[in-house]
Amino acid sequence: MLYTVKGLVLRETVVNANARYINILTAEHGRISVMVRGAVRLRGRFTGSTKIFCYSEFVLYERDGKYTLNDSTLIENYFNLCEDFDKMTVGTYVLNTAEYVASEEQPEPEMLRLALNTLWALTHYKDKDLRLIKGVYEMRLAAICGFAPNIVNCQVCGHGVEDEDMLLNVMAGSMTCKKCADKVRKQTFIEDERTVDKMNTAQIILPLSPASVLAMQHAIYADMQRLFSFTLAPECIPEFSSSCEKYLENHVDHRFSVLDMLAW
Repeated sequence: MLYTVKGLVLRETVVNANARYINILTAEHGRISVMVRGAVRLRGRFTGSTKIFCYSEFVLYERDGKYTLNDSTLIENYFNLCEDFDKMTVGTYVLNTAEYVASEEQPEPEMLRLALNTLWALTHYKDKDLRLIKGVYEMRLAAICGFAPNIVNCQVCGHGVEDEDMLLNVMAGSMTCKKCADKVRKQTFIEDERTVDKMNTAQIILPLSPASVLAMQHAIYADMQRLFSFTLAPECIPEFSSSCEKYLENHVDHRFSVLDMLAW
């Protein structure tokens, strides 16, 4: 049976001199693996539309749950990211995280849209801090995966987030105001040199400025078309970026080694 889908190429793996597999992220089928024949050569028939950073339309032949490429047409590529090392690294991180968390054979329209919008932002926003783009992507990805933090009010007293510093409990996915912080500390213990709660869940508490909290709220709730259309004071960007990164990697329980290439 033939299927026509649009998808973003996340990874490619060479099998032999005449074949390779590509992992693509699609709206309808989530993450799928596709055999591409005769495309290993630099000038192979499908090379220009099946490399990583390509968003293409694919005609796939499916048999027994396995896909083989029948035809493909390039819609857009993000090869320009490779001209800047940091942009290429963040772009690769986008592909790696999407591949890691996307479901196989399950619809992932929002995840595909987020990945494409982030690659577009990396390509076209020349003066925007890459750490800001990365942090917004991480927090929105967490929301799409279903584990966005509650950053609307304090988990203890219920008061809304206002113009004061807050504490983000990473593993609980909640915020605490400084007035209630002591109550939370009384419920934690030190075990094997780790701070844990009574359920033996590790406690990772991150301080956040009001600007960082507002940036996280925007990343979670903003319309996708306006996702990257805001600015953050330069002195707040490191805190925001680091907190979003820690939040995502602890909830997916994976450290993406490509980040070690960034000298931030």
